[in-house]
Amino acid sequence: MLGLYKYTKSYSRAILGSAGVVIKEQVSGNSAQAADGGLADDSDSQSSVVLETASLISCVTCLSDNMDSHSTDPLLLPSNMVIPYAKILNARLAQETHSESGADDSFAEGTGSVRTADSSPKPGSSALRGRAETGLKNGGVLVDIVFAKPRRNDLVPKTVTLFIEYASDDFYGGGEADVVEEILRRSYKNTKRNKSILVIINPYGGKGKAHKLYVTKAKPILVASDCHLDVVETKYTSHASEIAATVDINKYDVIACASGDGIPHEVLNGLFGRPDRVAAFNKIAITQLPCGSGNAMSISCHGTSNPSYASLSLVKATEARVDLMCCTQPSYASSPRVSFLSQTYGVIAESDINTEFMRWIGPARFELGVTLNIFQRRKYPCQLYVKYAAKTKNELREHYTLHKARITQSFRSELMDSASHLGDLSSTISDTIDDSCFQLKWSLDEPIPQDWEEIDASLTDNLGIFYVGKMPYIAPDAKFFPAALHDDGAMDMVITDARTPLTRIAPILLSLDKGSHVLQPEVEHSKIEAYRLIPKLKSSIISVDGENFPFEPIQVEVLPRLAKTLLKNGCYVETEFEAL
Repeated sequence: MLGLYKYTKSYSRAILGSAGVVIKEQVSGNSAQAADGGLADDSDSQSSVVLETASLISCVTCLSDNMDSHSTDPLLLPSNMVIPYAKILNARLAQETHSESGADDSFAEGTGSVRTADSSPKPGSSALRGRAETGLKNGGVLVDIVFAKPRRNDLVPKTVTLFIEYASDDFYGGGEADVVEEILRRSYKNTKRNKSILVIINPYGGKGKAHKLYVTKAKPILVASDCHLDVVETKYTSHASEIAATVDINKYDVIACASGDGIPHEVLNGLFGRPDRVAAFNKIAITQLPCGSGNAMSISCHGTSNPSYASLSLVKATEARVDLMCCTQPSYASSPRVSFLSQTYGVIAESDINTEFMRWIGPARFELGVTLNIFQRRKYPCQLYVKYAAKTKNELREHYTLHKARITQSFRSELMDSASHLGDLSSTISDTIDDSCFQLKWSLDEPIPQDWEEIDASLTDNLGIFYVGKMPYIAPDAKFFPAALHDDGAMDMVITDARTPLTRIAPILLSLDKGSHVLQPEVEHSKIEAYRLIPKLKSSIISVDGENFPFEPIQVEVLPRLAKTLLKNGCYVETEFEAL
């Protein structure tokens, strides 16, 4: 008989808490059919649960891998355990998966697609039998919940069937279907559910393992979250730019780059060159699934270089507008290019581009290149003109504090507005852009503006590092721009003198993980709105977002809040710059 299955097995009994689904106790099939109709505890079931924590209230994602959600018996969870809403990927009524037909669990880990079941209980279904057969005053319903659970170094989707109590006068309305809807609403309260995603894979990224990383680590989380996925692999350089230039923007919410930082650069420039670029930048968010050797975008936006954790952040993160930087050089003066990450000349550029042949060894190639160039004490002379937003380190700290407070307050206000309308946060973001947002203020062909300043030649003639960026992290252990903010209308500029003694350079490099290198007196650190750099060498390298650009004068300015991406908590990952 339909619905009988659940009363011949044991299930965890749960309620909806403020932070997650709270496990109350175990429900035994035999005791559920006891004469008094109550939901008695099953001590045998509880004793069989494998625990890895001694705390009274714990997070379900800390449980042992031995608790396999796809074993013959249902996954039982200990009392007072919490499944955080932040880790819940999907939920639905369980009557269609636990019936006499023996239908397979549609949330099977890492395979297939998630079926969207009709959440309305049918006459005679197990959902409607909850109140009658258990004797609960208000009601209960059997729900399949799929959540992200750590397994070794990754996250994997796991399914648990819970008997969830509800009261008929609960603020969300009560009722079986309402319980499922409320779980999903709380789990995706800050973002859109069931995103439509175009995944662009660079098969050569990540030492040639990008495709495998996506399929084994990222895809299972996205599939379990009921995202619609279209996948395409790049075949040659600039292919991603061509894809972005022609993609049907109405089909997708997100373009996810399963790659290093090169593919996001190509995608943004492909969108930037479209005739309908205003509509494209208003519609689509660009993000990264870290599958390359350089994953600065994911580290700064998602807080991880692990594809499975980045996938969870993708489906849960908040949509936000971020500044881009627009680059102009004589070679492409009529078609400026955008940069999302950085531009560099000197030691960093040489170390990045000139070690491409060592890409097979991973991020260590960059560290080796930097070390070699610094010990050689090479100089990279140039002329440098800047438009300051915050010139001194004290002014920079004031700028950071002011804009960080604004960003935090804005995000809290949007959260409150989202909660008051019982909708997702993406529906409250109303600031769209128009064609004027793409217009440049300054031209490379014109003389240096009067309100710009030239950096003293005693420094620029002995330049060691010139590095300008918009994201705080360039690697997991390199917080190069700790004061970077996603929409402060400014770029962070870091400059060093090649004549700096090695005894001082060493502690600067050793403090990159904390970001405290910018506090050193030998490091020039400013916020700028624009700059023009004119190299004096005959040949060297200018790198933009890790790509080799023409070695010629370059002018860059900020285009405020032009692009959309996905950010944890509405901002870049915390760098603790205030505490430095």
